[in-house]
Amino acid sequence: MAKGKVYVMGIDQMVLPLTQHFIQEGSVPTLAKFFARSSSGQALANFPCWTPNNWATISTGAQSGTHGAQSWFIRMPDGQDVSSLTSLGINAETIWEAAERHGLRSAVLHYPGTMPSRLKNGYVIDGDGGVIYDACPFELAAAEAYTRERGIESPSLKEIVLKPAEGWKGLPSGGPTPLATSLPVRGKYPEWNTTWQAVLLGNAKGYDRVVICQERDLSTTLCECRLNEWSEWATVSLGGREGGFRFKLTTLSPDGKTIKLYRSQIMPYCGFSDPDEIGGELIRHIGPYQEYVSQMFNILGIIDFPTCVEEAEYQAQWFAKAALYLTQQKGCDIFFCHWHFLDDVNHFHLAHLDPTWIRYDPKDAEKHWDMVRQAYQVIDRMMATLLDGVTEDDYVVMVSDHGCSAINRKLSMELFLKERGFLVLKDPEETPTTFLNDWHNRIDWEKTKVWLHEGVFLDPFNLYINTKSPEEYKSIQRDLIRELRTLVDPKTNQTAVAMALSKQDAEMIGLWGDQVGDVVVVLETGYTLAKKAGGTVLEDNQGQVASGHGRIKPTSETRYGTEKAIFAIAGPGIKKGYARPVDKLGHIRLLDVTPTLCHLLGIQAPAQNQGLVLWDLIEGYEMVRERPNPTPEYGPTKHYKEWLQHFMYGFGLLKDETNPC
Repeated sequence: MAKGKVYVMGIDQMVLPLTQHFIQEGSVPTLAKFFARSSSGQALANFPCWTPNNWATISTGAQSGTHGAQSWFIRMPDGQDVSSLTSLGINAETIWEAAERHGLRSAVLHYPGTMPSRLKNGYVIDGDGGVIYDACPFELAAAEAYTRERGIESPSLKEIVLKPAEGWKGLPSGGPTPLATSLPVRGKYPEWNTTWQAVLLGNAKGYDRVVICQERDLSTTLCECRLNEWSEWATVSLGGREGGFRFKLTTLSPDGKTIKLYRSQIMPYCGFSDPDEIGGELIRHIGPYQEYVSQMFNILGIIDFPTCVEEAEYQAQWFAKAALYLTQQKGCDIFFCHWHFLDDVNHFHLAHLDPTWIRYDPKDAEKHWDMVRQAYQVIDRMMATLLDGVTEDDYVVMVSDHGCSAINRKLSMELFLKERGFLVLKDPEETPTTFLNDWHNRIDWEKTKVWLHEGVFLDPFNLYINTKSPEEYKSIQRDLIRELRTLVDPKTNQTAVAMALSKQDAEMIGLWGDQVGDVVVVLETGYTLAKKAGGTVLEDNQGQVASGHGRIKPTSETRYGTEKAIFAIAGPGIKKGYARPVDKLGHIRLLDVTPTLCHLLGIQAPAQNQGLVLWDLIEGYEMVRERPNPTPEYGPTKHYKEWLQHFMYGFGLLKDETNPC
């Protein structure tokens, strides 16, 4: 077995082209050093190229059809839909389960599909690995913001009214008249909702700080913050549990007429890990845990991008420190984590870097370059903290679950099916979209041949045939595949669908089993499925989500974007500075991560593993073969091509026959 530890730092949506760009410009010095001593390359993700499917692939070494987590929700045998971000949706053994059979202890942090925990002697912290705002099952309250002028409708953005403070206790004398407001706090559940109080205070120059209290009394102060500064972490009780949060005052005019106040997510001090004690222990040694970081409030106009980066920085450093604590203080041999902020950044900014994008503006590009650069620099500093604490006997891995590329056009699958006569609604005038309330009840099931599940995140790339007749099933399937394969985008004069496969043929892209539709759709580079139907089947992507992944073919690449993931490993016996020659050996596959780590650990791979050991990354193994040049002469077959040509095309018996091979 390996002498040291194994650290797998999962960075959602990290891509090699941008990593190399930032290394070459000198803005990520730690990554430059790490990749120089690593074996690395792009890695092919399993289809569909998105979070639940490929983090499961990485941890199990199993194909999508085997681990079964290819969709965001999994339909169980009893008809229930369970999230594939829970372990209930992962129908394969993980590397940490396999390691436990060999007496090794693992720690898994914010990794999708790991809770409820299957470990008996390891640690799982926040094993949901959520990727969406307000979706963390462990949070006490999602982040919220407060402003006097709410320009965008959002339940997470609260409009407040500031009035001269009345009925307050302990207010200081001097300065402008204190202004006060109530701050409604939306808990995870309605019964947890509460209201805090805030007061603006200042000096002769005007208002300069906000104090947040539980009541109209400064003796109940929770925290205080000044312009462009974070408050100290505060503790509050919601739903019978204590949790931590902080505020940042991002805007405050001296006259108090303009204010923007942001509150971080409130995460509990217990109840988010297994065993429960480890979560509290990490908080005592590192600080409060923050599960979700995104640009949402930046897009809403409440905080600037550097504030997003500050939250991401805190979370990334927490992850690196937790990795070292769990391995060096708690005896863990293996550490896995999943850090999601880069995924959020790429969706909104990566396309703006790409000259092939439909809305590319070179004048605007530098702003987006800077935003993406800042996110990579957070990763750089996270890795610096980790690498400062590891030893020469340890293995360190950086891996992503997929990439991201510019989206030019969107396809309304619902409208396509309606126009081609496959899908019929009870109201023919209604615009078809799976986001309609009671979607299934709006379908005319007697006339409908093909249908989709409700909601894009449930089952967006599978199409289902509505018939019990085997003969009709085959006929509809053939017709549907033909229509999909011949769908030509009138704007680009290119097909929008890269592959339309029958359920039987989907095995060639790793899909089989009870979660696969009757027809599977893989989109071409630059396309995505529309959230809602527009006027035509194919339309330009005009949304803020400029880049995407998932339903696109896994080999897609643009100038700086790619659907391919990233993989790099450094440690004893690993080649330094090695990049697999793709033209000779093909790409690394995410399928191969777990069996390779198991080989290095000297343990048996998980029971459902279907990947291979990446031998060419290991010192002493050479996989590339070169053909001899010049070609050696071998007499018996020297004229074989000439003979074969004569027999196949010149000999009368086969002259007019179909080529048999």
